[in-house]
Amino acid sequence: MPVVALVLVLIAALLHGLWNFLAKDARDSSAFMWWGVSVGAVWYSAWMFTQAWMGLPQEIWLAFAVSLAMEIFYVALITRGYATGDLSQVYPIARGTPPLFIALFSAILTGERLPILGYVGIALLVFGVYLASLPSLSDLSKPLRALSHRPAQIAALAAICVAVYSTIDKINMAHVSPQVYNAWVYAGIGLGYAPVAWSRANRASTIAEFKTNWRRIALGSVATIGSYLLALVGMAMTAASYVGAVRATSVVIGALMGWLVLHEKFGAVRVIAAATMVVGLTLIAIA
Repeated sequence: MPVVALVLVLIAALLHGLWNFLAKDARDSSAFMWWGVSVGAVWYSAWMFTQAWMGLPQEIWLAFAVSLAMEIFYVALITRGYATGDLSQVYPIARGTPPLFIALFSAILTGERLPILGYVGIALLVFGVYLASLPSLSDLSKPLRALSHRPAQIAALAAICVAVYSTIDKINMAHVSPQVYNAWVYAGIGLGYAPVAWSRANRASTIAEFKTNWRRIALGSVATIGSYLLALVGMAMTAASYVGAVRATSVVIGALMGWLVLHEKFGAVRVIAAATMVVGLTLIAIA
């Protein structure tokens, strides 16, 4: 993996970790995510209109529509998974397994092939993400055992959504710049999820979230827009499988922020997870 791409995607992971941390600490995580995405879409698109033509090439309209649908489904699924299941069951599956699916889908759809060291590095990163989401080593098989239950199944569907839109976005990078594509992605997510955010059941909470948390929403909008923009730039430079795996390190980054700011436990399991990820990143860097 090119060093420049690795550095960019690691910065993307840092920003994604900040975004997840802010959303987790919000009064209403779902409303916070909608506001962050929508506010980001407004200021980023306004800026992009001053820089370049914002149209998408006609040949990728269908692919973009599928990718956008997967993004919206992911938000809906992960919100539902967190509402009905334990974080320790849902998160390892939803965020830990997408790199495996991305490697599979990329091989099938684009013929992407990596060196053996690259696949080993991805496997170590996936295992590190999985570990980082567990309370203890004794819970190692808990998320997998939970696959017979609805929340874990929802998390697995969310993981597939991530893999599908990531693979499609990699393909689309051959036809459009990351900067323009990113504007369309966030505008689409904001509009697509608006009916849920502003439904009768959620409207009051959505309004209250902005009144209470508008400063963090502004910061979060920068974090999420910047995170996926850098990920798209990375996809334009290297294999989607590498980008998906490296970006998943945001799990440990978010946990580290929780430890530093909220004084949450980091624990021996997360230390082992972080060390495993470092080894995985090293293998990817030299592959």
